[in-house]
Amino acid sequence: MDLAQATPLTPLGEGRFGVELPEEFSIGGGKPNGGFMLACLGKAAVAAAAEQGAEHPHPISTGASYLWSPDLGPAEIETDVQRVGRTASQVTARLAQAGRVAVSARFTLGALTEGSAPFWGENPPPPLAPIDECIGFGMANRPANGTQLLFDPDHALQIGPDGPSGNGSGELRAWFRLDGDRAVTPVELLFVSDAMPPATFSVVQTGWVPTLDLTTYVRAVPAPGPLRIRFRTTIIHDGFADEICEVWDSEDRLVVQATQICALRLPTG
Repeated sequence: MDLAQATPLTPLGEGRFGVELPEEFSIGGGKPNGGFMLACLGKAAVAAAAEQGAEHPHPISTGASYLWSPDLGPAEIETDVQRVGRTASQVTARLAQAGRVAVSARFTLGALTEGSAPFWGENPPPPLAPIDECIGFGMANRPANGTQLLFDPDHALQIGPDGPSGNGSGELRAWFRLDGDRAVTPVELLFVSDAMPPATFSVVQTGWVPTLDLTTYVRAVPAPGPLRIRFRTTIIHDGFADEICEVWDSEDRLVVQATQICALRLPTG
C-alpha cells in the first residue's frame, strides 16, 4: 500500500467522507501518524471545495489542532467550505471517530504552478550525505508503505539501551522518497511535514511526543525525485517544544515549511 492508495475517500454526502486509518501509516503504539491524518483531511478539503466549483487543488496553508489520538481503522471526515474565491478558497475539516473529533483543521487552497521558481528570496537546502550513504531508523523507515526516510549519518538517531538519542544539536536531516522516486503531490506534502521522528530525541530521551498544533505551508509543486528534510527544535521549556520542518525537492526548491508545538515529559532525577 503506497501513500496514494492509502488515502481514498468514500463520499458520504453533504461534505462528509469516510476514510481508513491503516496500520502501514501508524506510529509506535498502534496510533495513526499525524501527517497521514492531515493529508486525508487535505484531500477531503480539496474535494469538498471542488464540489462547489473551486479550481484550487493545492492546500497552500494548513493549521491543525490534534485533540486526541484515534485508533486505527475507519474514521469520518466532515468539511465546511467557508469561501470559494478567485485566488484562494477556505475550508475547515474535522476527522472524527465514534462521534468524537480527533483532528480539527483549516485550509487555504490555491493553485500552484509546476516548475515555477521563487520571485524573490533564497533558502538553499542543507548538505546531506549521498542517499546511498544514509541510514534508516526504526519506525521512520517504512518501505512497506511505499515511503522511505534515510538519515544523514551526522544528523541521525541511534537506538540505545535507554531509547533513541542523537548528537545533541536538536536537528535531524534525512532524504524522503516514494517508490520509484515519483513526485510527491502537494497534498502528500502534508504527510511529509510530520513524517520525521521527534527532533527532541536528538536532545533528550523521552516517551511519546504528541503534536498539539501543526501549521504547514506548501510552497511549490515538487519535482520528481527524493526530497531533503531538515527537522529541528529550537527550545524545550516547561514540558513543551517547538519543531520546525523544511523540505526541498530535487531541484533545490523549498516546497514545504511547517512548525508545530508538541508536548513531552522530561525525565526527572
